[in-house]
Amino acid sequence: MACSVALAALPHEMFHRLGTAPHQMMRKKAPPPAEHGVLLSDFDWIGDLGSGGFARVSKVRHRRSGAVFALKVSRNADPGTEGDEETEVLRRAAGSPHVVACHAQLRGAAGEPPACVLEFMDAGCLRSVLRRRRAGRRETGAAIPEPALAEVAAHCAAGLAQLHSLGVAHLDVKPENFLASSNGEIKIADFNTSRILYAGAGAGERPLAVPITDGTSCYFSPERFARGARAGPSGTMAADVWGLGVTVLELFLGRFVVSPKLSDAEMELAICHGRPLRVPDEAEASAELRDFVAACLQREPARRATVPQLLAHPFLARRNIEASRRALREIIVETL
Repeated sequence: MACSVALAALPHEMFHRLGTAPHQMMRKKAPPPAEHGVLLSDFDWIGDLGSGGFARVSKVRHRRSGAVFALKVSRNADPGTEGDEETEVLRRAAGSPHVVACHAQLRGAAGEPPACVLEFMDAGCLRSVLRRRRAGRRETGAAIPEPALAEVAAHCAAGLAQLHSLGVAHLDVKPENFLASSNGEIKIADFNTSRILYAGAGAGERPLAVPITDGTSCYFSPERFARGARAGPSGTMAADVWGLGVTVLELFLGRFVVSPKLSDAEMELAICHGRPLRVPDEAEASAELRDFVAACLQREPARRATVPQLLAHPFLARRNIEASRRALREIIVETL
């Protein structure tokens, strides 16, 4: 597969894009990437990172610079397609500090699938962090303690805020789609089911009603189980908030909140009509954490907190930032 690569930055420039606030990036168009004539053959395979129905992801090294990346090769996208939704999301999100960076779009020849050269996060996804923690702490508990959890939640909410400010709903918010690094960063990734929420440009933009039935059903909010369900910007963002609530609750408990092994009917019954999802009464949890999770997991979309409200919530806004960051880094490092 001899693909040419459109690099968004030279290797030594790739890690200097942070610092833009979400409100400064509202549907702002990123400049088109410069062509550098880099080929897929310029990367050496190191190992597999994971695969799913949409793509295969590998760890690779750029031979000339020595820089390490994650290479995502699509399975289902039409070969040669450059205007798909995920490509547009990655383009819009360029420079967002809590969104995994796309450094190159690989456009293959006829019959070859598209691929992306992505930022490599050395600690893997939050599910992997939790799994490794569980393996190493069988008797002392695998859950993420509150100080570190508050930092995780703050990073996750910031990533959603950046996407939403760009007119994007993620629609597959779960621990597998938040990636961690050994320096304590958490970034949102995997935009296969993401949707652009506005049509047109500038003053002509108009809100769209997009499908919300794709994704991982054990993280679905109740309204997503309706046949053919669609939602506009506020509804899709509310669906992301529900996924964030389930993610935070799972990390706190150290286990799935809703079993992915349930049938579709059982899943719908549990989420839409079962006991409300919340921090268990018997759990040792602060009032702030309980209220944060409850604010995310309101069954009525209109009653759920918005992402800006979550960023201002005491569980995040009043955390000891230095202590929380240190606690998160320690947990990540101990699991590597």
